[in-house]
Amino acid sequence: PEWLDLGVEHRTRYETFNQSFTKGTAGSDQMVAQRTRILLGIKDIWDPIRFTLELADFRAPVADRGQDHNPNFVDHLDIFQLHLDLVSQNFLGTGTSGMLEVGRLVMDFGKGRLIAGHRFGSFTPSFDGVQLTLGADKASDWGLRAFVTQPVQRHTVSPDWTSPISYFSGAAISSRHVPWANAELYIFQLNEGSNLQKRNLSTMGFRVFSKPAKEQFDYEIESMYQVGEADHTNQFAHRHHGEVGYSFATEWPLRFVYLFDYSSGDRNPKKNFDFLFAKRRAEYGPTGILGIIFPSNIFSPLGFRSALQPISTVRLMVSYRTFWLADGRGPFVGSGLQDPTGRAGTFLGNMLDSSITWAPQAGYFRHTAFEVGYTRFFKGSYFDRVPQSPGTADVNYVYTMVTLTF
Repeated sequence: PEWLDLGVEHRTRYETFNQSFTKGTAGSDQMVAQRTRILLGIKDIWDPIRFTLELADFRAPVADRGQDHNPNFVDHLDIFQLHLDLVSQNFLGTGTSGMLEVGRLVMDFGKGRLIAGHRFGSFTPSFDGVQLTLGADKASDWGLRAFVTQPVQRHTVSPDWTSPISYFSGAAISSRHVPWANAELYIFQLNEGSNLQKRNLSTMGFRVFSKPAKEQFDYEIESMYQVGEADHTNQFAHRHHGEVGYSFATEWPLRFVYLFDYSSGDRNPKKNFDFLFAKRRAEYGPTGILGIIFPSNIFSPLGFRSALQPISTVRLMVSYRTFWLADGRGPFVGSGLQDPTGRAGTFLGNMLDSSITWAPQAGYFRHTAFEVGYTRFFKGSYFDRVPQSPGTADVNYVYTMVTLTF
């Protein structure tokens, strides 16, 4: 029936790497990551009320390093979305389209550099609360989103539930008045209790961009500033992303992008930039069991990404980036490595990332998408000198992924 939206997606990915990049470890790792999502939506028959339910199941039947007991990788069948929505083209008589969502939510803001939903990895944050959206439809040249929520704590087997002393709220305003300068302005507030990481952080930022178009340059600039405290330690940190792209009018659509990233660091790990509920696949390489680079205490002035589409069902992507620590005395975030003296230097290395995606959209495989990827991390001089280094051998990572959608 037209009033019912029903979708099912299953994704299985095998991934492996041959050399370690974290503190005091060595050797290879492999994992089979499975994600199953069931989405049900009811619309029209209860207008202006709509209903959304999403069930998701994350498993790791093969996991060499115990990821099958880690909630970042595994979460047996649980509720990720369950909300009622009030939807109107004249919301509460304001003359503006709007939607009020109440319940458990999965949220995406901008390019997902602070808040993002389902992506490459297995961890998808969800939130219990209320979200208001005004003027975000295609016919409007402005938009407002505001929310008050509690982050949901993930558990591998038992039901996911919120912490009674953890709150996450925020607001974002967007403008599309000028085609070559789409703008977003936002502020997010995270307050955690003593049983978590004790973070009380305010994150403010802006994003300005133009959309890609054939035979034209496009760009994106996003800056984020963070103040507050983590575990009773005062913090001020900032993060910046920039890119300039060009889309060629070739027979095979080709796009080339220059990338720049900087995220402040400090000798005290508690003073580094906190990326909240972000995703990082697009700019920092594959996550999953890899996830070498985090957007914290990092400097990457040299980065390039190109995407080529030889036919409508095939997409090729290649990127190359160079990484340094922003502060050589600070931690290499996510690896457990740190040289407080700074003698290990700052050069982390170079990353080559590539993938091929094929989505047939016809025949027996019309509901299937295949993806294969290869990443090589060329370790820099930092690994020669940092205490408890995992070694200087480069990291080779390969994955194969199949996604079924109905």
